[in-house]
Amino acid sequence: MRNNILVIVVFILLAVLDFVPMPFPARMILPLLWLTLCALYRRQWALTAALFFSFLGDVMGWQHELIPQIGFFALAQITYIAIFSLLLPPKKTWPRRVRICLLALVALVYAIAMNWIFPRVEDRTIACGIAVYAVLLLGMCYSALRHRNVCLIAGAMLFVVSDFILGIHLFVQRMPHSTLCIMVPYYLGQLLLFIGVQAERSK
Repeated sequence: MRNNILVIVVFILLAVLDFVPMPFPARMILPLLWLTLCALYRRQWALTAALFFSFLGDVMGWQHELIPQIGFFALAQITYIAIFSLLLPPKKTWPRRVRICLLALVALVYAIAMNWIFPRVEDRTIACGIAVYAVLLLGMCYSALRHRNVCLIAGAMLFVVSDFILGIHLFVQRMPHSTLCIMVPYYLGQLLLFIGVQAERSK
C-alpha cells in the first residue's frame, strides 16, 4: 500500500479537477492517463492495456462518441477478465455455493439492466453494443468477485454502478448531478482495481 501513496494522491487530485469549473474540458481524461502511465512504469503490461483502453474510452466519452466509447471499454473489460482469471487467478476463492450465488446475482443484475435500459435504446446498433458490453462488464465483475480481495470486489462493483447510472442517464431519464453520480464511482472503481491488482501481485 505504501508504494501506492503517490499514485493515489495524484489520482485524487486529478479526479477532483474534473468537478472544478475551469476552461479545460479534457481534464476528465487525466486520471486514467495517470493510472495508465503508473502501470506502464511498473511494467505491468496487461494492467497498462486495460487502463489504456479505459483512457481511450474516456477520450471518446469526452468527444461524445458513444459507439467507440463502448468499444474501448469492452476491450478494457476483456483485458480485466484475462487479468483476474488467467494472469492472476485467485489463490483462494470462495466456496462453490458462494460462487453460484455470486453468478446468480450477476445474472439478475444483467436481466434488470437489460429490461430497464435496452428497450429504450432507439438505435439498434447501439442497443446490441450495450447488450454485449453489459455481458463483458458483469463478466469482469464476476471474475473480480471470485477473489478474496476487498479492493478488487469494491472496484468492480463501483464500475458496474457507474455504467448502470450512465445507462439510465443516457436512455431512461436525465439525472441531476449526473457527472458526480457517474464519475465518482467510476474513478474510485478504477483506482481500487489498480490497487487490488497490486495486492494480488504481491501475494
